[in-house]
Amino acid sequence: MCLPNSKSKSHKHPVWAEENSWQKVVICIVADGRRHLHPSILKVLASMGCWQEGVAKNQVNGNAVQAHIFEYSTQVSVDSKMQLKGRTIKNSNKHHYPPIQIVFCLKERHTKKLNSHRWFFNALCPLLKPRITLLTTAGTKIGDGSLFHLWEAFDRSPHTAGACGEIRVAKGLLWWKVLNPIIAAQIFEYKISSVLEKPFESIFGYISVMPGALVAYRYEALLPEPTSGKGPLTAYFEPDYLVFSDDHREVGEVLQYSYFAEDQILPFLITTRANAQYTMQYVRSAWAETELPAGIGSFLGMKRKWQNRRFFGLIYAVSHVRAIWKSGHNFFRKLWLTLEMIYLGCDTAFWFLALGNYYLVFYYMAESLANAAGITIGETAFMLTRYIYIFLIVVVMMISMGNQPRGHSLYLFILSFIFFACIQAYILFGAGYLTFLHATEFLPYANWQSFSTVVAVFKAAGYHVLILALVCCYAVYLISAILYGEPWHMIACFVQFLLLLPSYVSVLGVYAFCNMHEVNWGIKEPEDHEKDPLISRDAIYHASTVLMPDDQHVSSSYQDAIDDLDRKRRPKSSVRPISSSSVLPVRSGVSAPLLPQNADDTSNANITAKVTRKDDIKTMQSDYYRSFRTRILLLWIVVNGALVITISSDQLAPYLVLSDGSNLYVTIIVWIITVGATGRFLGSLIYLLGWIWQLIRR
Repeated sequence: MCLPNSKSKSHKHPVWAEENSWQKVVICIVADGRRHLHPSILKVLASMGCWQEGVAKNQVNGNAVQAHIFEYSTQVSVDSKMQLKGRTIKNSNKHHYPPIQIVFCLKERHTKKLNSHRWFFNALCPLLKPRITLLTTAGTKIGDGSLFHLWEAFDRSPHTAGACGEIRVAKGLLWWKVLNPIIAAQIFEYKISSVLEKPFESIFGYISVMPGALVAYRYEALLPEPTSGKGPLTAYFEPDYLVFSDDHREVGEVLQYSYFAEDQILPFLITTRANAQYTMQYVRSAWAETELPAGIGSFLGMKRKWQNRRFFGLIYAVSHVRAIWKSGHNFFRKLWLTLEMIYLGCDTAFWFLALGNYYLVFYYMAESLANAAGITIGETAFMLTRYIYIFLIVVVMMISMGNQPRGHSLYLFILSFIFFACIQAYILFGAGYLTFLHATEFLPYANWQSFSTVVAVFKAAGYHVLILALVCCYAVYLISAILYGEPWHMIACFVQFLLLLPSYVSVLGVYAFCNMHEVNWGIKEPEDHEKDPLISRDAIYHASTVLMPDDQHVSSSYQDAIDDLDRKRRPKSSVRPISSSSVLPVRSGVSAPLLPQNADDTSNANITAKVTRKDDIKTMQSDYYRSFRTRILLLWIVVNGALVITISSDQLAPYLVLSDGSNLYVTIIVWIITVGATGRFLGSLIYLLGWIWQLIRR
């Protein structure tokens, strides 16, 4: 990690070359729910000394426990093969394992990611007072030296307040996972993001999508203002405050676009802080590897969350563009950021109209192909595919409303993916066929020795712009991949991504908008737990006795954890129930007074009223989510429907036909895509030159 070792560049840095540099790093692990945590994780932590079985209780003095915090500096680690490594382990003395400070925060209840972030930033960070905070998720494999490169980005510039690295996809041995088109399309998508989108946005100083698997923030940039008491974390944690309080404010006053954007509002709030010049940065040298969903059901579930977060994050940023001019940036940086917001606004609007635009491209391409010479059943095929297209859009919308992609609905989603892949192949074939058909009319008269004649023949071909745009986009992707030294995904994954591209628009887009009200991945209503059986109540003195494990039990539990790792045995159940008979040996009894017995009877009415009030707030929130979803969904349907009806109307159609037989609107759409890809390429090239210059300066 950021600690010095013989293979890392960090040992050359004066900050990390010191012998006690390990004291500058603290690893905080926040586990979301004691009963939702897999026992094998606790075994690993116990073997490292960061967890002790039998200590955690869910009640103290009759009050519910919110979390359990363990702190330990360990020199023992567990590798991917579940083998212990460290100085104190036999045959491991040849390895250099400096101490690692670990803080393990085990939440008693499963209250989701947003509350976990709140525990980290609002409970642990004020005690640790870190300079840099780095966030990652469970299941992410951070690359060698990546943490140091992220820290180095903050060390080089005091204005850098946020940084992220590249997210790579686990491809398996010999890239066998590429055989799955779902994974192949995601590999291509992630690579394009790392070589085009992230570098392009990084040169502006604001990154619209910071990956949660590898992102770091400067802690002082997150702190609230001393005068107003408001800051980036205040707006970010507002939904969690609402869930855990009895606030009766209208939900709509609190849960605006920032709520649906979730953690994607943090970069914008940091960049636009008053009296500050903070920027976001993409660090090419830092990377992390993660697993991606391989099935359509899990793919839709994950991408739905990501797409809605990105959409509402962009809406929030673009709608608050005036905040840029209230920040502490200089005039040119403000102008530069404003230009980026204009680009992001156009990109958001283009994505919002993607459903209608793609249908119009299909409509005019299929219509031109149906009217072309040599196609006898073209008109019948055009009508049939058009009706099936519209029917599947309606079906996808119906099965997406409140349904999960499993069971019978999953088969309909799979059928939709296959159909839209065939539609994409049909469009590509139509563009190539029409271009060839129109070009052959000029071949007998063409003078191929003249370049201008060749250009004229190509321009005369119908839909030559579509072919040109496709070639330009592929060239941009290929050249960028070659410059960044990663061209292999262009060879192995481009075809799969191209065929699944319409499903991103017509299936994933519909599913995301129909389920945008399901934002409970970040927050969850606190759940009730039964009293821990390790807490007994005295009937006479009305006191609770917390049974603590003695030294013999602690040693036995540690040895059990070691033996379990050696056997590499996986538990059959993710939750191990605690029976009332498994009472631990008592080392010391801790008694605490409880409420009198009659207090339970007299407070029943108050408890019932409190539960009813929370149920009302929860119902109000759920109603607001669904109402908000309905309004956005109706707006999306009306706008895209009006676009399709207007552009494809018989009254407007004659004015959209160009001299070569192609459609003016399709030409405009294609040119927008081409210009956008070219602009991202130029920005990526500027970033790459700057990155190379930094490597030379080192």
